[in-house]
Amino acid sequence: MFVPRLLPYFLLAVIAHAKYIVPGARWRDTDGNLVNAHAGGVTVDKNGTFWLFGEYKVQGQVEGGGVAVYSSDDLDTWTHHGLALSKFKFLCFLLL
Repeated sequence: MFVPRLLPYFLLAVIAHAKYIVPGARWRDTDGNLVNAHAGGVTVDKNGTFWLFGEYKVQGQVEGGGVAVYSSDDLDTWTHHGLALSKFKFLCFLLL
């Protein structure tokens, strides 16, 4: 009788420690910074490593912040590798 009352608490504890992806949540990289890869795309290499490429944005910045690169082995833990494409100095010619 005592065990059935503890079952919901046990299940909540298991769920709380599970690793899973939450769409729309704020993801952090291995350095503790927010993953900054807007409108990103994920690809996988022949070794099974996932690569995320997305637009790097800073608050108050107009478009053209560059393309950020992250890698992951499990789609949950992301390592930042810098920018694959840095910010354009003269973006106006691209907006014709």
